[in-house]
Amino acid sequence: MTSLRAIGRFLTDESGQALAEEGLLLVTLLGVGGVGGLILVKQHPEMLHAIDIIVRSYWFVLSLPFP
Repeated sequence: MTSLRAIGRFLTDESGQALAEEGLLLVTLLGVGGVGGLILVKQHPEMLHAIDIIVRSYWFVLSLPFP
């Protein structure tokens, strides 16, 4: 029970608030990215292929030996 009180005290001060907000943002962004990625893969495989071509072409241009 004392550990719950310590956690509660930690979450009520300013550093706890920042940690909680950062955690919520991270979970939200990962959730939206995961769901969006699944929708992209399931419903639009040709768009995923186009994104793959674009990324590969960027990598090729950036890896050329001259500046």
